[in-house]
Parts: sequence; structure tokens; C-alpha cells
Amino acid sequence: MSNNPEEKLHQVIHHLLRMSDFVYSFANVRRVVKKNRDQIKKKKTGWFSSEEYKVEYDTPALILTQRGAQEEDDNQYLKYDITAAMIKEFMEKNRKWFVEPEGGGDWVFDKTVTEKTEPFLLEEMVDLCAKDNMRFYDYDDEFSTAAGGLVYGVIINLTQKRVVVVFRGTVGATDIGTDRDFRLDHESLFESEDDIFIPGGKPGTHKGFTTYLCDEKKGEDDGRKVLERILSCVNEVFEENADVAGQGFDLYVTGHSLGGGLANLFSFKAAQLKAKGDERVKHLPELVIALTFAAPVVGNEDFNKEYQYLEKKGVLRHIRVSNEGDLVPTTNFIPPFSFGIKGDSSLYTQNGVNLLFHHKDEVKVEYRNTKSFGSQMGFSPLTNHKVGEYHIRVGLEVNKKAYEQTVEELYKVAGEFTD
Repeated sequence: MSNNPEEKLHQVIHHLLRMSDFVYSFANVRRVVKKNRDQIKKKKTGWFSSEEYKVEYDTPALILTQRGAQEEDDNQYLKYDITAAMIKEFMEKNRKWFVEPEGGGDWVFDKTVTEKTEPFLLEEMVDLCAKDNMRFYDYDDEFSTAAGGLVYGVIINLTQKRVVVVFRGTVGATDIGTDRDFRLDHESLFESEDDIFIPGGKPGTHKGFTTYLCDEKKGEDDGRKVLERILSCVNEVFEENADVAGQGFDLYVTGHSLGGGLANLFSFKAAQLKAKGDERVKHLPELVIALTFAAPVVGNEDFNKEYQYLEKKGVLRHIRVSNEGDLVPTTNFIPPFSFGIKGDSSLYTQNGVNLLFHHKDEVKVEYRNTKSFGSQMGFSPLTNHKVGEYHIRVGLEVNKKAYEQTVEELYKVAGEFTD
């Protein structure tokens, strides 16, 4: 079980939602810096005049580590940790280079180079992270573009004594193509007979999400999968990091939307290997906890049986947060929407304990609670899916009572996980 079995949901849900939100913005900011650093640009100085200037960020090494002199670690993209204080300092020094999006969207380069004295909303989020003494042990957005691509972070929260793996959600056409691939992959997470615990089953996972995790890591010569690199990184944290090793830290995995689906699959694989006594996860805690937001379905009924085996064994827990009226966590897509996907969404089911949030009513706690696409049709499906709407509903006063329960207590409230 958890190293902190008495930890209530209110101690973790808000923090993980912030992380699932922050991972979007941080990748955005880093992309703007990498794209524009040291570039020569022009800005207007009058109707018919302009002047050249060089884009020179103040101390970019606060958020970009790749030019550092430190040796590279095969299990990390970052060369050194990035703390919340470092991110805060960078944003304070470089506001003139950014335009913060309103109501979501992409950060963009400020061509006018306008000095700004008011802090960005992102800085307020970073302040909250700083209170948890949070830092990125790793953050890999190396091959991400404005169209998407796999982005993840490994975060150490010293105050709450937890290690968090967070995956970014959908941002563009590349990710949307991944989201749409509902063909079943029966091999990537079940490479050998030893990986299947329930005899006679044929577990399958969402091909799009599985491919993101199980493709070979670009830029590496050893053919190692992205999934294996992340597992090695996390195992290294629990084995070697002086602040974490032997200190009773928990492991949480989180993300919003596509990120929630990746979090579900990653936590399943980590727990599967843990149940097998695999050396690759030797130093991970006995329990892997996923807490996801707006997570889509990731596997078929036989996959869920494997999932339940790990739940019963006590090595896997999943608290799945969803909004009433959000179409992304559903199955059984109907025409014309079903024409836009590959595979059959009706073969899928949800996993774990569902916290279903409403506009005003109290959150409903139920095991699995797979919703059909048609049942969630409404007037604001995109709004209901946005991470901002999740902040609103999770923050409703009427839901605070539910947060006084632990993960294990929520599992008991939801009922036996055998259906």
C-alpha cells in the first residue's frame, strides 16, 4: 500500500491538476525560447520604419539545461534539476518576450518586446509549486512541436513526499491523429506470456497511445523504448536521489486528456512489472497510483481484467476524474464522429474509480463508470473538456467532503472492483 496511507485526496488532487495544467504551458514557453533564442528580428518604430534587434533571453539556463557543462544521463533529458524558483526567476526576467494566452492556447513570442510589470498567471501557478518545494528531475520535450508529440516530466515534491510522472495532453494535429487510433495493440504491453496474468485473455490497448509510449526513443542508438527510458528514470530517482531514496516517497502518475491516457498505460505497465518482480522497477514503491483528468479509454475488457488483477494484488490504484458532458472519456462513438477514428471504440472500457464532476451537484464516486459517447452529448463538449473547467469543478465547495477520503477509502466507497 501507499507509504502515506492516511493521505487525503485534498492533499493531492489540486497539486496533480496543477501539474497536468502546467505541463502544457511549460512546454510552450520552452518551445518559444528555443525557437527564437539568438535570432535577429525587426520591430516597427514608425509607419515606415523599423529596427533590428537580437533576441537575448536573460539567463535561459534557468529553464533550458542542454547547454550546461554537466554530463548527460542516459535516463534523463535535463542535465540538471529545474526548480519552481528557477522557473519563476526566468519568467520575471523575461516577460517582455512573451504574450500569455487568455483562456488557454499557445504562448507566443512578443514581437513588440513590450516590458510587463504584472506577473503572468503562470507565475502564480509556479508560486504554488514552490510552496511544495517542487522541482523537475526530468522534463522531455525534445521532439515536441506545435503540432504535438510526447512530452512528460518527472517531478519531485519534497513537501508532500511524492514523485510524480506527468504527461502532457493533446495540443495539435499530431496528437489528434494519435487520439483517433482506436485499433487494438495486443503486443506492446504484453510481449510475453508472463505479462498476462489472466489465462485465456487477449488484452489489447489503444494503438495510438501505446505507440507514443512504446516507440523507440528518437536520438538514441540502443533502440530503447520511450516507456523503458521513463521507467529507468523513475527507478533511478527512488534508488539514487538523496532526497527520495529510502524516505518513503509515493509514486503518482497524472495527466489531462491524452496525458491521462498515457498516465493510465504507464502506471499499468509499472505495476505489471512490479507484480512480476522485474528488476527494472526494483526500487519503485509497492503501489503505483494514477490520478488522471479527462482520460480517454485505453484498453479492452481483457485489458481491464489484467488491470483488476493488479488492483486486487494491491500494486495499482487509479482515481479517474471526469466531467459530466466531456466526450473524451467516452466509448461507443456514434456517426458521424465514428467515421473519424480508426478501429472500434465500442471494444473499450474505463478503469479504476471514477470521480464524476457536475456543474453544481456533488461529485459522484463509482467504479469504472464507463460512459457512452451519446450519453455525454451536449452544448459545450469542448468547454467541459478544457483543463480550466476541471479546475472550476474540482474547486467547487460541494465536493470538499469527498476529498476528506483516502484513495483506499474511495475504492471502498466505489464498491468491489470485480464488475
